[in-house]
Amino acid sequence: MQQPPRLRSLLLSSMLPRLVLLVAVLSIILFALSFHFIVKQTDQLQQQSVDGLEQDINYIVSDTTRQLADLAANDIIINSLVDFEQRDNYLPMFFRSLNLTQAKSVEFALFDFAGNRVIDKNWNAVIPESLSSAWRQQTLGSSNAYSSVSKYGVLISVPVLLRGVAEGALVMYVDSLQSLLAPYPRLTNQLVTDSSGHVLFSSEPSLIAPNSSFSDFDDSGYAIKKADWQNLTLYSVKPTITAYREAAWTGIVLLAMIVGFVFIILHMVSMTGTLAERTLSTLYNDIKNRLNSDDKTSLRLDSDVEAQELADIREAFDKLIWDLTEVSLSNEQFSNVLESMGDMLVVVDQDKQTLLSNKRFDDFCHDQYGEKNGILKFIMQKLASSQSNELTHFSVSTGQERFVHWTKTSLADANGNIRGDIYVGSDETEQRSLESHVKVLTHAMDEATVSIIISDIKRVGQPIIYVNSAFEELTGYSREEIIGHNCRSMQGDETSKQTVDQIRKAIAVREPIETTLLNYKKDGSAFYNRLNLTPVKINGEVTHYIGFQQDVTQQRQTEQYLQDAREKAEESARLKSSFLASMSHEIRTPIHGISGVLQLMASSELTEEQKHYLSLAKFSIQGLLHIVNDILDFSKIEAGQLQIEENPFDILESLENLQSQYAIMCQEKGLALHFHFDLQGFHVVQGDDVRFRQILSNLLGNAVKFTDSGCIEVTTSIQQNADNSLKLLCSVKDTGIGIAQDKQSTIFDVFTQEDLSTTRKFGGTGLGLSISKQLCELMGGDIKLESVKGHGSTFSFTIMLEQADEALLKPVHHSSGVKREKGKKRKVLIVEDNDINQVIVKQHLNNHTTLSAKSGLEALEALNKMKVTFDVVLMDCQMPEMDGFEATKRIRNGEAGERYLNVPIIALTANAMKGDKERCVNAGMDDYLSKPFDAIDLIDKVEHWASIERNSEESAVH
Repeated sequence: MQQPPRLRSLLLSSMLPRLVLLVAVLSIILFALSFHFIVKQTDQLQQQSVDGLEQDINYIVSDTTRQLADLAANDIIINSLVDFEQRDNYLPMFFRSLNLTQAKSVEFALFDFAGNRVIDKNWNAVIPESLSSAWRQQTLGSSNAYSSVSKYGVLISVPVLLRGVAEGALVMYVDSLQSLLAPYPRLTNQLVTDSSGHVLFSSEPSLIAPNSSFSDFDDSGYAIKKADWQNLTLYSVKPTITAYREAAWTGIVLLAMIVGFVFIILHMVSMTGTLAERTLSTLYNDIKNRLNSDDKTSLRLDSDVEAQELADIREAFDKLIWDLTEVSLSNEQFSNVLESMGDMLVVVDQDKQTLLSNKRFDDFCHDQYGEKNGILKFIMQKLASSQSNELTHFSVSTGQERFVHWTKTSLADANGNIRGDIYVGSDETEQRSLESHVKVLTHAMDEATVSIIISDIKRVGQPIIYVNSAFEELTGYSREEIIGHNCRSMQGDETSKQTVDQIRKAIAVREPIETTLLNYKKDGSAFYNRLNLTPVKINGEVTHYIGFQQDVTQQRQTEQYLQDAREKAEESARLKSSFLASMSHEIRTPIHGISGVLQLMASSELTEEQKHYLSLAKFSIQGLLHIVNDILDFSKIEAGQLQIEENPFDILESLENLQSQYAIMCQEKGLALHFHFDLQGFHVVQGDDVRFRQILSNLLGNAVKFTDSGCIEVTTSIQQNADNSLKLLCSVKDTGIGIAQDKQSTIFDVFTQEDLSTTRKFGGTGLGLSISKQLCELMGGDIKLESVKGHGSTFSFTIMLEQADEALLKPVHHSSGVKREKGKKRKVLIVEDNDINQVIVKQHLNNHTTLSAKSGLEALEALNKMKVTFDVVLMDCQMPEMDGFEATKRIRNGEAGERYLNVPIIALTANAMKGDKERCVNAGMDDYLSKPFDAIDLIDKVEHWASIERNSEESAVH
C-alpha cells in the first residue's frame, strides 16, 4: 500500500499556489501604486518649480522697485534736482557704487521732470519709443512706479517726489531677464516667454537658448508645466525618462522586498507544518503510551502552551478512558472503592455468612476481643429489631470505649429480591470526645474570672449572643438582660466618644482592637473597662467578635498615683538643682574670697616657707573647686540641664594647650608625657571644645594622679565617615597602678573608685569618670577601659564632630583690632554685696580708680549722682534689694542716664548652672566672669572693655 503523504507536504502543496497568486497580485498593485505616486510627485515638483520661478520674478521686480523708491526718497537725490553743484560733484560717485541686483550688466539713470537724463551709470540703453513713453507717462506724469519685463529687457522706474509731485525719476534697466534670474537655483529646467513665444529666460541654455522661439522646441519626451504671469508665460520642463528611472529603482526595491517576503512566508509555512506535525505526533505518542502503560501520566509538549484544539482532544480522550473504566469496573476496583470508604462496611447473605467486608471493618475487629464472626453476630443481634443503633465497644489498643453507630440496610438484586443485609458502622468516638471537649471549654469560659462576651456582627444591631458569669459579676447584668442587646447600654455621658468611634471603625474593617473606655454597671456606678475585641472567622469571613473585659479602675488609679509621684520626683529634681545652684553660689563665694586673698598674698613679698604654704593653699583651693565643679556637672547631667554646644574650634590648639598644662605636672612627678596626633588635616572642627577638654583633662588628671613612674601617652586621631561627619578617637595610656579586673565593670559608676584606700591615698570624689562617660554619650560617642592590675591602664573614648571652616573661628578679643592705652587709669564701679570680695577686686584693680556699691539700687544711685563717668561696671548677680540682672536692665533702659546706656557691664557671679550665662546676655551684660576668677582675667577684661569705643547697637559677650 502506498505511504500517505506527511502533514507538512500536504500543507506546502496546498498553500504554495495560493501564495504565488497572492504575491503576483500584491506585486502588480505595489508597482502600479509606486508609478502613480512617482508621476504625481513629479507633477508636484514641476508645480513647485513654476511657483518658485513666479516668486523669484515677483521678488526681483518688487524688491528692486522698493530699493529704487528708497533711493528716490533720499535727501541727496531730491536735493540734486535743485542743487546742481551737489548733483555734479557727489551723485556720479554715488551712482557708480550702486549695486541693486545680481545681474552683471545693470544701467542706472536719473532723469529730470522733463525726461532728460542728468546722471547715469553705464547708461547705453536702447529702449523702444513705446517703452520709453510708457515709463515717462506713468512715472513723471502720474508720479507712480513703473516696471516692464519684455524681450527688450527689464525696466523699472520710480518718481523722485518733491512735495508730492514728481520732479524727476530714477530708472534701472537690465538688457535681459536671463541675467537677472540666472544666479538662482532651480528644481527643474525653467523657461520664461512673452506673448509671442519669444524665450526671455532659460535655466538650461543648452536645451533651449534664450531669445529663441519656444515653438521651435521639440517637447516630445518631456513633461511640461506652465503658468501665466502678467504678459509672460512661465514653464517647467523635465525629461519624462527621469520619472521612469525613479520608477525603475523603486521597482528594484519592491522586487527585493517581495522576494524576501516570499522566503519568509515559505519559512513560516514550513515551520507551521513542522510544528503541527510534531504536536500531533506528540499527542499520538501520549495516547499510545497511556493505552499501553499502567502509568497514566500525560506527556507534555516541548512548549508549556498547548493549543485549545489539542487540549479538547486530550480531554475527550480522557473522558472516553474514564467511561470505559466505569463500564469495565472489575471486582478489584470495586473493592478499592469500598476500602476508600470512611465508615466500616460488611455484607452478609441470608444465611448470615460474610460476603464482603472492607479493611476498616477488619481493623475494627482486630482491635476487639474475640473473633470476627463473634463480633458480627453481636452486631446483628443488637440490630435485629431496629435499623440503627449506637453500640459501645472496647478498644484493646487504647483501653477505652469506642462508640459506633451501626446502620442496617437490606441487600436487594435487580429484581428486588432480598439477598442479605448491609451493615455500615460510623465511629463516633472522636465526635463524642469533641462534644465533651466543647462542654469543658464552655464550662471553662463560663467559670473564667475574665468577663467574656460574644457578639454576632452579621445580624442587625450586632447583638450579644453569649456572656459568661464573670460578665454578670462585673456589670450586674444577667444573661437574660444583656443577650440580644448591644453593649451601648453600658455607655454613658462620660464615655469617650472618640474611643467609641475607634471601636466602631475597627469592627467596620474587621480588625482587632484593644482599648480602655469608661462603662457603667447596672447600678450606675462607673468603672474603667479594658476591652480586647478579636474577630472570629468562619470559612474566611468574620462573623463574630469575642470580647474580653477587665475592670482596670484600680490600675488607672495606680497610674494616676504614679503620674503624681513622677511629677513630685521631677519637682524634687528641680528643687535639688536649685539647691545645688544655691550651694554652688554659696560655696564659690567664700572660695573666691580665699582664692583672691591668696592671689593678693602671692603678689606681696614672702619668704620661701610662706611661698610653699601659699602654694599648698592654692592647690587645696583648686582641689576644692574641682570637687564643686564635678558635683555641679553631675547634677546638671542628672537633671538633664547639661547641653552640648556646637561651635568651631581648633582641636590642635586645644591638644597643645593641654600638653603644655600637664607637662609641668608630669615633670614635677618625673613622668614622661607624649602626645601623638593623626588629625587627617581636620584641625578646625565643629563641636564642644570645653567638654572635650574636660573629658581629656579628667583622664589625664587620673593618669598623672595614679602613676608614680614611667610615662603617659595620649594618642588622638580623626576618621571621616561616609556622611562626612568626623569621629574622634582618643586614648590615654599610663604605667600606673592599674585597675583590677573585677572592679573594671563599675569604674564608670557614680561615686565609685577601685577601693577605699584609693580615696584615702589619692583623694577625689569618684565623679570624674562617670561625668566623662556621660559627656561622651552626650557627644555621640563612648568610653572604655583596658587595664591590668599593677601594669597601668588605657582609657579610650570617642566623640562625634563635624567639619568646620577655619574662617568661622571667633577671634580672641585681644586681637580684634582694639587699640589699648597701656597704663591708663580706668574708672570702675564695683557692685558687690560681699565685703571680702569688694576688697579683693579693689586690690586686683589697684592701678585703676574704683568705687563700690553693695546692691543694684546703690549702683543706680551712684551712676546718677556721681559727676565722674565710669568706664566699666563690675556687676555681681546675686545681691539683696536689687540683683545684678534687674540693675543691668534698668541701666540699659536709661535709668542711669543717657551716658550709661552702653556702658560695659561685666557679670561677676558664683552661679554655674545651665542658663546663667544666657541670663547675663539677656539682661544686657557684655561679659561674664565666674567666681573664683584669676586676677589676670579680671584685669584683662576690664582693660579690654574700657578700651572699646561703643555705640548704641554694640553689645557682645566674650
